[in-house]
Amino acid sequence: MYLSSSSPTGIRFLASIKQGNGLKPSARAAGINKEIGYRWLRESYLRFRSEGLGPAEASEALGFTTSRLPTWEAAVGVGTGRHHRQTNVGDEALFWAAFERGIRVDRAAEAAGVNRSTAYRWIRSRFDELRESKTTRKRCQALLRLTDRRCQGLERERLARLAKERNTAAAAQRAAVLSSNRYADAVLASTVSEAKVRRAARDTKYWQLMREGKSNAEACRLLGMPIRTGALLRRAHNYQIPSLQPRPATGRYLDVRERLQIADLLDLGHSLRQVAHELGRQPSTIKRELDRHRDAEGRYLPRTADHDARLQRSRPKVHKLVANPRLRGLVQRKLNRCWSPDEISGWMKKAYPEDRELRICPETIYRSLLLPQGQGLHKRYAAKLRTGRRIRKTRWRTRTGRGSRIRNMKMIDERPAEVKPVWRLVTGKGTSSWGSDPSRPW
Repeated sequence: MYLSSSSPTGIRFLASIKQGNGLKPSARAAGINKEIGYRWLRESYLRFRSEGLGPAEASEALGFTTSRLPTWEAAVGVGTGRHHRQTNVGDEALFWAAFERGIRVDRAAEAAGVNRSTAYRWIRSRFDELRESKTTRKRCQALLRLTDRRCQGLERERLARLAKERNTAAAAQRAAVLSSNRYADAVLASTVSEAKVRRAARDTKYWQLMREGKSNAEACRLLGMPIRTGALLRRAHNYQIPSLQPRPATGRYLDVRERLQIADLLDLGHSLRQVAHELGRQPSTIKRELDRHRDAEGRYLPRTADHDARLQRSRPKVHKLVANPRLRGLVQRKLNRCWSPDEISGWMKKAYPEDRELRICPETIYRSLLLPQGQGLHKRYAAKLRTGRRIRKTRWRTRTGRGSRIRNMKMIDERPAEVKPVWRLVTGKGTSSWGSDPSRPW
């Protein structure tokens, strides 16, 4: 079966190439051989060149470089876009010149040296072109000198062909959605190399020896690997032995498989709501995912997005003032000038509106200075605060303990009788009132 580069398989293959994957992994994930991939790359390259891009720009837009580029470049401008079995362009021009002079279709076909079926095929193509350009049916009938019966037949054929194309496109989209799960599984399977499998097995044995009480040096000696490799492995797991029972997936966060499906469905032309419907997620979830993990060129790379998401969810996080020396220096300089944390936060937004890294809220500065476990700022900067205190004090803590600040306060049941309120009852007949008489019920 002939596969086109505009098919879902072709779109997936070209998108994988654009993301920086090699030809062999992309072809293996798409389920095609290398020659079909080269044919699709050649078609895309020639299309970019026909749109006015230069050789370097077309290669950059394609995201692929090969030794076949000189051969592809030699084919630029050579093809006419017509099949080799089609009638010559000059014969068609002769036919239309004779037809526009008022000659009948069969005589115009004889003048052009073609048969009547070819002439009527040209008329049908011209009819479709005029109708696509919003020309009315009566105007097309007058220009092409068609009878009512033939004009109605051509219109029915055109509508049937458009409906068939729409149904075919819808069926292709449904098939592409159904195959999206299989495509994600194939990509995940193709990226697991034999070296990764061996490394995972070695790590499993290492942690099993650590659970048995072996030291790092002894476990590395038994497995035949350097001690530094074991040290790096322990550091990657925060010096904790992983549990034998993995944490069950809660479904709250997107995994790498869902991210592969998001990228695949977006490449196939689906909207955010359609992608969310296929994944069983909210559209806002897909929107936030794309806003967070698109690169500078607007591309969404699922592998990179999954790696960044894992780093963002890792705990404990590095304090913002520790990780960003430039931000820490600006905050310290303003604190030396006795600026308040609120003023520092507002100045950051106005002075650096485009730099999202230079953003800090006042609470972050307060917690760094006033909490015992605060990081990023030295405690000497707490003396620069306007309150002058070096430790945070809760708002409800007083010298006498918890409670109100009002001293010698009278409770409400200790009020004298003369200050008790007088209640008035408004009825339909009049107004009745009573005061502090104990015999009257409240």
